[in-house]
Amino acid sequence: MRPRDIRSSDDITILGSELLGIDPAATAGCVQTMATWLDPDARRVALRISAATPRSETDFFLLNLARARAEAIVTTGNILREETEVTHTLQGPGSLPEALADWRRNVLGLREPPWLLVLSSGRALEPDHPTFRAPVRPVLFVPEEAAAALAERFEGTAQVEGAARTGAREAVAWLRANGAANVTVEAGPTASAPLYDEPCLVDEIWRSTYQEHELLQDVIGPALLPDAAVESRLPVLTGGATIIEPSGPWFFERRAARSSG
Repeated sequence: MRPRDIRSSDDITILGSELLGIDPAATAGCVQTMATWLDPDARRVALRISAATPRSETDFFLLNLARARAEAIVTTGNILREETEVTHTLQGPGSLPEALADWRRNVLGLREPPWLLVLSSGRALEPDHPTFRAPVRPVLFVPEEAAAALAERFEGTAQVEGAARTGAREAVAWLRANGAANVTVEAGPTASAPLYDEPCLVDEIWRSTYQEHELLQDVIGPALLPDAAVESRLPVLTGGATIIEPSGPWFFERRAARSSG
């Protein structure tokens, strides 16, 4: 089954299980999705988003599946500035968005839209960004000294939370304290790296690897945490599907801190 063939929430379960090696409704905790490439030295890097970035409808499906299971999504102001059209809505070809919404509502029992927590200094972040008009509950997680001015600027658009420390670890802790058990992280290597410090706050990583041997230089992003470090923190491997996309071969896997059940 391909994402374009999905018609129902049952199909979401089927394809999600094929890619992740587990019923996606059984995934839990803090999940990071990641599109990556291994360079000739076996160093794993993130893919930088541009018109030249290799595309995978399966990787895009997993991103939206992670959004559908989330009670909260963590992103960064930098991503919103670079991806001016991103909205964090459920997306995909054909009936996929409706099937994801149905799966979220009827399988997971989630009726409220997710929190969208934005790690930001607040500088150069505009209230008219389209993601603030999407069906999410936006929260700006900003330094204490910037909170008052930003609350006035974003009144009616986003909740503003000031904190002494505004990294990804503090954001996940804030979300959990506010009742969000299942969190999806959509942040780059620099912002998300502290989540892997001990104690590791990432419970699962859904990793897509583009398997062509060459990649245009301008889509090679920052280096990621070495695979050995990720595997020591997330030792349980499930999934392991190779799919040939128009852009080339992709490998999909799930790593988790513990076995389900």
